[in-house]
Amino acid sequence: MNVKFLRLTPEVPMPEYKTSGACAFDIAVIEGGTLQPGERKKIRTGLVVCVPEGHVLMLFPRSSNAKKGVKLANGVGVIDQDYCGPADELFAYLHNFGQETYTVEAGERIMQGVIVPIPRIEFEEVQTLEAPNRGGFGTTGT
Repeated sequence: MNVKFLRLTPEVPMPEYKTSGACAFDIAVIEGGTLQPGERKKIRTGLVVCVPEGHVLMLFPRSSNAKKGVKLANGVGVIDQDYCGPADELFAYLHNFGQETYTVEAGERIMQGVIVPIPRIEFEEVQTLEAPNRGGFGTTGT
């Protein structure tokens, strides 16, 4: 699948798969910054992506972020196929949930992206559902 990325400045690193078996590609930030404990900050990637029609780009934190005490503030980023204008830059909105000050370095790979097909669904309202209640939230054990 061919996916178009626009680098807003020449020094922006292109996303890349770091291993041949990786399902997600790494995305780096182009600016650094310091986050105090509890602070949130929007950090630039310098990238615009045109997600192919019928797909979504999902942005996840890299697993190494957990040991750094930093995560994406919204958990998972959802980039729609129509968010691809020339100024529709991807951002990493970071949250420092740790106890220490965290410094993000320019060029640091902070999140990873996966492009996933999405079906368009039709919503049908019904009066009842046939399936039994399951309960949820640990009802099948831990």
